[in-house]
Amino acid sequence: MIYQKFKRFVEAHRLFSPESRLLVAVSGGQDSVALTHLLLELKRDWPDLDIALAHFNHQLRASAVADERFVRQLARKLRLKLFVGRGRVREFARQNRLNLEEAARLKRYEFLEKTAEKWSAELVLTAHTMTDQAETVLMRIFRGTGVEGLQAIRLRAGRVARPLLALKREEIEQYLREKRLEFRVDETNLDTSILRNRIRLELIPQLQKEFDPEVVSHLAQLAIIAQDENEAMAELAEGMWAVVTRGCCGRHKHKDKKGEHAPASPGLELDLRALKEMPVAITRRLVRKFLHLAFGLESPSFEQTQAILALGEGQKFSWGKDMVLINEGGWLKKFEKKSVALKSSIRWDGKESLLFADRWEFKVEILNAKQAGELQYDDTSRCYLDAGKLALPLEVRSRRPGDKYKPLGLSGEKKLKELLRERRIPQAERDILPVFLSGGRIAWVPGLPVADDFKVTPATRKIFVIEKSDLPG
Repeated sequence: MIYQKFKRFVEAHRLFSPESRLLVAVSGGQDSVALTHLLLELKRDWPDLDIALAHFNHQLRASAVADERFVRQLARKLRLKLFVGRGRVREFARQNRLNLEEAARLKRYEFLEKTAEKWSAELVLTAHTMTDQAETVLMRIFRGTGVEGLQAIRLRAGRVARPLLALKREEIEQYLREKRLEFRVDETNLDTSILRNRIRLELIPQLQKEFDPEVVSHLAQLAIIAQDENEAMAELAEGMWAVVTRGCCGRHKHKDKKGEHAPASPGLELDLRALKEMPVAITRRLVRKFLHLAFGLESPSFEQTQAILALGEGQKFSWGKDMVLINEGGWLKKFEKKSVALKSSIRWDGKESLLFADRWEFKVEILNAKQAGELQYDDTSRCYLDAGKLALPLEVRSRRPGDKYKPLGLSGEKKLKELLRERRIPQAERDILPVFLSGGRIAWVPGLPVADDFKVTPATRKIFVIEKSDLPG
C-alpha cells in the first residue's frame, strides 16, 4: 500500500516527528496534491501533526490564476490553513540575469522560508518524487558534474524535507486514481524543448524499455550514495581547511543588492603546496570552497578547479577583470594591484623623507663606518650603501622592462624581474617597488640585496643607510 510505504520512509529517515508543525508547498499539481492527502492520512495515526498549505503564484502562465483558485478550494475543503504568495518572476529574472526556471525557484523558496518563519513551522515539505530525483541525476550528468552534483535533490536540506522521494511518479498516479483525487495539469510539463521534460517524456521511458526497467530506482539510489559519500568527504575537507588556509576566516557570507552571494573573504589564501600532499578529491573540494569564499562563486567548474591546481609559481588564472588569482610563493590568493607604477623618476638626495606610491616612507641616515658597530642587515626594510661610491641625488623610479644588476653575493648580473620572482616578492608589489639608482645603475630594490658595486667594504668611510617603513592605511 502506497500510504504504508510513505509512512515507513518518513519513520526510517526520521524526517519529522508525530508532533511536528509542517508547511506543505502545494502547486495544485498531482505530486503536491498527493503529498497533502498522504499527510492527512498520516495525521489519523499521528493526531498531533500540524499541517498548513503554502502556494506561490509565479504569475508566469495564463493558468496561474486558476491554479491558485484550485489550491484555495482544496484548502477550504480539507479545512487546512493556507498561505498564498505572488511574485514578479519575469522582472526578477531580468534584473538578476537569471533564466525563468531559476528565478521562479529562488522566489518560491524565499516565500516558503519566510512563511515557515512566520508560522513557526518546523519543516517545509516539497513534493519531489523519486522520478524527479532520477531526472535530476541525468540532467547533472549531461551538464557535467562531480559527486556533489550527483547528490541531486537532497532528502533534507536545512528546513526543507522531501518525503515523496520514496515514491515513483507511477505510484503517485496510482494513489490519485485510487482516491479519485483531482489536480491541476501544468501544460509546460509537456514542452519537450525543455531538457527535463525530454528526459521525463522520452529518455527515461526508452531506458526503462530497452535497458533497465528499474532505472529510476537505480538513479535515485545513486543520489543517496552520493549524498552519504559527499557528506563524509565534506567532513574530511572541513577538517583540513584551517591547515591549508590563512588570512580571513571566510565564515560569514553576505549578499549583494541582487541577492547573490558576494565575496566574503577577499584576503583568504590557500596553500597549494600542502594540497599536493592530499588526495585529489579533497584538494578539489578545498579549491572550490576557496573560490566560493574568495569570489562568491556558487559552482566553480571542473575546468576552473583543474586550471588552478596546475598553476605554477607566479602564474595567474583569470576569468574576468576583477577575478584574477595568482600562485605566489606556493599560496593561491586573489591578485590585486593596489597601486600603479610610477611613470616618471624622482631625484632624491636623502635630506628629506621620501613618500613612494602612497605606501612607503624612506629616510636616510649617514653613519661613520668606524663607529657604526655591527650592521643589522634586512633587505626588506633597510640597506647599507657605501656613501663614497654614490652619485647624489639618487634616481628613484618603478621597475622597467630590461632592468638588471649584480646583487651582493651573485657572480654576475641578473634580470630584476627574475630576482623579484625568486625572492617571492608579492606580485602586487613588483611593479610598484622603488628602484634606487646611482649614476644610472641600480643600487638597491627593497626585498633584494644591495648592488655589489655599492656594497659596504672595510675601506668604506661613510655608510648611506636607507630605512623603509609602511605608511598607515
